[in-house]
Amino acid sequence: MYGAFSTLFHETALVGNIGKLIGDTNLHLFGYFAYINIIILFYPLYKLYSQPKVRKEIDFYLGWILLFIGAVLFESLVVESKHIGFIGTQIVAFLAPLIGKAGLWLLWLMVMILSLVFILEDDFSWRSLLPERKEKRGRKKEKSRSPGDMLKPIGSGLKKFFRVIFTNPFSSPKLEDEMMPIIDVIEEKPKRTRKPRKTATKSKTLLKPKERVVKDVDEMDDPVRNEILELEHEAEEALALTDKKTKRPSASSKTGVEIVEELEENSKLLDQIEKGKVAKPKNFKLPKLDFLQKAPKKTRKINEAEIDRKIEDLLSKLQQFKVDGDVVRTYSGPLVTTFEFKPAPNVKVSKILGLQDDLAMALSAETIRILAPIPGRDVVGIEIPNEKIDTIYLREILESDLFKESKSPLTVALGKDIVGKPFITDIKKLPHLLIAGTTGSGKSVGINAMILSLLYRNDPEHLKLMLIDPKMLEFASYEDIPHLITPVITEPVKAIAALANMVGEMERRYKLMAEARTKNIENYNEKVKKTGGETFPYIVVVIDELADLMMNGGKEVELSIARLAQKSRACGIHLIVATQRPSVDVVTGLIKANLPSRLSYRVGSRIDSKVILDALGADSLLGRGDGLFTPPGTTGLVRIHAPWNTEEEIEEVVEFIKAQRAPEYDESYLVTGGATGKGGNGESGEVDLDPLFEEAKQIVLSDKKTSISYLQRKLQIGYNRSANIIEQLEAMGVLSAPNAKGNREIL
Repeated sequence: MYGAFSTLFHETALVGNIGKLIGDTNLHLFGYFAYINIIILFYPLYKLYSQPKVRKEIDFYLGWILLFIGAVLFESLVVESKHIGFIGTQIVAFLAPLIGKAGLWLLWLMVMILSLVFILEDDFSWRSLLPERKEKRGRKKEKSRSPGDMLKPIGSGLKKFFRVIFTNPFSSPKLEDEMMPIIDVIEEKPKRTRKPRKTATKSKTLLKPKERVVKDVDEMDDPVRNEILELEHEAEEALALTDKKTKRPSASSKTGVEIVEELEENSKLLDQIEKGKVAKPKNFKLPKLDFLQKAPKKTRKINEAEIDRKIEDLLSKLQQFKVDGDVVRTYSGPLVTTFEFKPAPNVKVSKILGLQDDLAMALSAETIRILAPIPGRDVVGIEIPNEKIDTIYLREILESDLFKESKSPLTVALGKDIVGKPFITDIKKLPHLLIAGTTGSGKSVGINAMILSLLYRNDPEHLKLMLIDPKMLEFASYEDIPHLITPVITEPVKAIAALANMVGEMERRYKLMAEARTKNIENYNEKVKKTGGETFPYIVVVIDELADLMMNGGKEVELSIARLAQKSRACGIHLIVATQRPSVDVVTGLIKANLPSRLSYRVGSRIDSKVILDALGADSLLGRGDGLFTPPGTTGLVRIHAPWNTEEEIEEVVEFIKAQRAPEYDESYLVTGGATGKGGNGESGEVDLDPLFEEAKQIVLSDKKTSISYLQRKLQIGYNRSANIIEQLEAMGVLSAPNAKGNREIL
């Protein structure tokens, strides 16, 4: 700054002779550039000084320069002779008229103190000049002490003082010197309740050597004993810090918390999906990804400052509620950031669960979800919404290697997991899916993403869809695509008939598979191709609103869904059932038992979450596609975020498919008549009566009771068989259709 000021005012008396010399020299060497070159040097000098190592070196040598100036100033103040130095004489002559003799002595004192501070810095502690308190307590037990013993601590302190001054701070440090920076970091860190955890084994291994050392050093002199005990204490602290860091390696967070970029649990689930390639259709073109919106190019960066701030806020809020512990791991995704909190041994998990609403208010979050504990671990997961929520595009998932390398033609994109990695699943392994979510939760977006995933991998010969839409709006965009086995069903009566006839199709397929002696649809199709017979396409039945169907024909819908869910997996028929209201009268126990895979978006209450997932948490989701998924064969929950897709994208894909082939509907699925309407005895339309039909008819006519459970007890048969017999009695005109209360009349 003085150089820049001297350059600007080099012709004035403000800068003095030295400033005039600096300014003239600068202008002579650099010309007009001299007015800015010194200012430009500020930035590299600042960057250089901001580095701890360089700053330490500069401070060290600056301290010696100040010490030299203080020495010559002291000489000029004390000695009155013509042989004193020129520098000291000029300093005294210049400052004496301004601050006087007393001011010069104060200036000398300040220069000396500042020089010692710069030289010693962190390498010397004034406490080291004093004896240890522990040794003081030990010496109190001594009855007498000689004057020589009183001077030993002072001599030890002076010896250490001169050793620090005349030691090169930049040479190769000894073991104790290497530990000092680590210990300094601990001292500068703000104190919190986090304490280094040591196991009982490690405590024993540290205490035994210490006891042996104390026995040996008790016989030594006080200065030597002080130094040994001090080094031992420093080594123990450094060892504890190293042990703590080994337990909690830090990826990039300043607080030492590990930041995870990929979850091992989700990776294991995705590794179970078979790798391979889906055969390309010969006479059909699959839609291109260009129809879908492309995600903007941006590299997702983890905001370490935001994560560190959230960790501090979370720990401080938990401490307010007297919950001690530490954050050991964190991972951030498109919507939420998860913190794995390890509570202290005396903290109950139920206490943390009870703080969910209080923490949400304290952290000013829309909602938070607490997973206590995380299955298989000793930590609690606390999921906090991000300040900025990212949009997930369907094209991202379909372009991923994970989706392209999947072998199954029924692979569907569910979105991204909690760390932002693509997440998919195979409908064949589900084998059926139950979905719940209120209005605005993203349920429709998630279902559309699944349907589009199927359309991007299958032609109409290998996949057929049955779309049931009682609301008449959700599936209107898919009307007249060649993949449909029937038109989009919007009437509840036709939907009930279609489900019953799908049961008949299932029975027909099983008969043919039994004749061919095959166990699944893949083996059957391979065997039939060789003989030139009929191959079975996969059939996916998608029901958008189960609650509306249950209101119109509860028992019939429940039985059809239960029978399909129980048996249809091997013959290639799969169900995707969705509802806005997952109450117990809609999602009955029979339906839940046969649809083990669940996907819940945000629901209205904890009771609904308990019904759909058998666990809490769905009521704490954010909406907009945020959901919880139960993968097949596991009991845990995976948090996923559904990909966004627009109506324009759906229309473009549908128009591309419709332009290639016209739909071929099978209207027989819409014919009423229960499970016998489609399967039965082939095309003759005759009813295959149960062998116990006549006996059941006599029981109904004699006992005047028409319930399925009564007939089940009397004939000692299964519930499904009893229901089929009742339906056959209705078809043969013995019983009427059930009324509003579910009762039948004997005709």
